Amino acid sequence: MKRTMTLSMRVLGGWLIVAILLIGCNANEDHNPVFGNQAVKFNSWLSEVSSVSRASGAGEVAALTKEEWRTEDYIGVYMIENGKPLSGEVILGEVVNNKYQSTKEGKNSVFVAESEKDEIYYPYNSPTISFVAYYPYKSTVTANFLYSIDISDQGEDPSKVDLLYATLEDKSPQNLEIPLTFHHQLAKLVLNLQPNLSEEMNAYFKGIKVKANGFYTKASFSLVNKLISNREEIKTIPAKTTSDGKRVEMILIPQTTGADTYIEFDLFGNIARWNIPANKAFDEGKKYEYTLYLGKQWIEVGGEEISSWGDEISVPVNWDDPEYIPINLVKIIGGENYWIGSPEGTEEATVNEYPRHKAPIGTFWISSYEITNKQYVDFLNDKPKDEIEKEKLQPHNTIINYNYENRKWRVVNSSNNNYPVTNVTWHGAKAFAEWLGGDLPSEAEWETACRAGNYGLFSFSNENSNEDFDKLYPRYVNCRDEVSSNGDDEVLRVNALSPNKNGLYNMHGNVYEWCRDAVKRSAMGGPVPYDYKYSGKGDYHVLRGGSYQTSLIDCRSASRTCLLPEYMDDDIGFRVVFPISNAYNLDFERIERVLSIN
Repeated sequence: MKRTMTLSMRVLGGWLIVAILLIGCNANEDHNPVFGNQAVKFNSWLSEVSSVSRASGAGEVAALTKEEWRTEDYIGVYMIENGKPLSGEVILGEVVNNKYQSTKEGKNSVFVAESEKDEIYYPYNSPTISFVAYYPYKSTVTANFLYSIDISDQGEDPSKVDLLYATLEDKSPQNLEIPLTFHHQLAKLVLNLQPNLSEEMNAYFKGIKVKANGFYTKASFSLVNKLISNREEIKTIPAKTTSDGKRVEMILIPQTTGADTYIEFDLFGNIARWNIPANKAFDEGKKYEYTLYLGKQWIEVGGEEISSWGDEISVPVNWDDPEYIPINLVKIIGGENYWIGSPEGTEEATVNEYPRHKAPIGTFWISSYEITNKQYVDFLNDKPKDEIEKEKLQPHNTIINYNYENRKWRVVNSSNNNYPVTNVTWHGAKAFAEWLGGDLPSEAEWETACRAGNYGLFSFSNENSNEDFDKLYPRYVNCRDEVSSNGDDEVLRVNALSPNKNGLYNMHGNVYEWCRDAVKRSAMGGPVPYDYKYSGKGDYHVLRGGSYQTSLIDCRSASRTCLLPEYMDDDIGFRVVFPISNAYNLDFERIERVLSIN
């Protein structure tokens, strides 16, 4: 007598409904006897989950992960003693990883045993039983019930690497409807892409190739307690996109990211990266959805939603809401049309400011003020002293020192708290920025923020004349000046003068500011021109803005110089930026606390 068991599941918060029809058994048959005279039946539904690509705007359905059943889908099932964790001692009826197959396509399906040896029946001597089930089926589940996860191959069909898990307890043969809820055990990453490119490149956007780097691709999942272990093999993962290229869906092993995790977007050789900050957590059963605005070389994150995978409950994050922006940061809107450098023929310019060019930048926040002595001391006191000394992060001046009595760094005279920290190497400046979750500004970011839309010599000057210049610049510039000195050739507090139109203080003069760019140095002593081509990284790093020790001409928006990263001086400081692509991982409360000034 042939007896089949059909399985029915509703994934993502649905139910596995079991209709148990009881039949008799012949004494000769191998199966344990079941109650009644009919076989067990399971019917299956998948919940209605919207997969419309918001990026395309055309209502295109973009179901890339497991959103509906297919006839080639298989699940594995275990039947065990009720109320006990899965183990070899509690297996009932030799039901060990029995294989069941979907018989329909779509939201509703019927699962039947893949072969006669996979059929399941209730034993006489178990009034209640438990089930453990998972998708997709694998014959390689180990004797201690470890399921191998491998997400490396999902470029064609991410649903094949998904992992669903369900348990059912305290159910008796008399119960004709047995609910079983399947839950996602991995994480889902959704990227809605908005191209901000030339008209020609936008037309070919469907050809974009997306890869993830820095994620673990293999692990083990315990069918006993749902724990994931043995994470390994960090490698490149090709991602699946919709036909228009504007939506990406990936499945990730739950993990906390390392220092070099990023998503790469390749549109016919034009490469852009979205750097995912270290220590970003991707949790099991969660969906992480982002809207990304793509330029040629920059990416802006327009928003983040974190939700339970399959729920409609989400936590939106709107980065335009002032609630999410600390008061001591200024937002600079990204784009590809910002001019960098000096126009040809500028009398005050040096050769390294040519050629003037347009540089693409992403949206970012930049600190309103130069980093202060007090803020740098907070950073030092959060680091082990031996690490500070090994990395040479301590400033070499008499303003900040180490108090051996209480083992704390300090500003010797608190009246210097709100003066810019100086005598800091490029390494120390970058370490501080990364400690806050940010970075040093690139040259393009720094100059764009400094100019505040003004393409004259200074952010406050008239682009076409020098009218009223002598009256204006003492309000904005602290430099070595024989006509109108602001500080008697000494550094001023970070908020002593007027801000530019972006709300940034001391972009001209006071102290030089480190940028993250590495450059080659010319025979003249400054950075090589912008169009100089070289292989690898330069040995020098750029400084911008001039200082209280330099002439007015060195404080112009386009002025550049460079020094070795180990160099420090009493007129060199820095400020920090926070690319909006990292915004979701920032601790704004901490940033606001650290960057506050009196």
